[in-house]
Amino acid sequence: MPADVKDLLYSAINEIGREKIRMDVASDVDVCAKYCIEIFNKCSGRLGSEANDETLATLCEALLHFMLTTSLLPSERKVCMRSLDLDVVIPSTRILAKSPDKSLVIQVIRGKDLAAKVKQAESVQPYRENIWLVSAKQLQTNHRNYHLSSGSFPYSRIIYDISAFLSEKGDRGLKLLHGQ
Repeated sequence: MPADVKDLLYSAINEIGREKIRMDVASDVDVCAKYCIEIFNKCSGRLGSEANDETLATLCEALLHFMLTTSLLPSERKVCMRSLDLDVVIPSTRILAKSPDKSLVIQVIRGKDLAAKVKQAESVQPYRENIWLVSAKQLQTNHRNYHLSSGSFPYSRIIYDISAFLSEKGDRGLKLLHGQ
């Protein structure tokens, strides 16, 4: 069984300092990219030979969840909508149902689940450009694909791009209460 990715992740986060990361990100969301790279490098180095595509995708997902929380970006994670499993919905399933043009569906691709995950996302998100995929390696897809290789959409930029998307759609304000 692979090393517990979540334990590795939080060990690396605690080495840097959870509060330091929060304070830095609160003042400038751009630093998320630097922290994503630093945290990811610490974790993948410790994974060693266990760093396969599935384990790395799991690490990407756990780090994405941490960074979404740290950056105070509105999101729902591991949700079921119309009997479909979605990994992350930005900003919420309610907004996705009402205004899909103002919502992102982010699916984490592990192994050979690309077709199924994309089909689930396409069933609830009619705007192709608002379906983003996260994976360890670059995928052959027509959707925006954040991955660990260098390319157009490096994984380290995902939080910055989510923030920019929400700003463009007029939903970047901090929502400390769940009302809209």
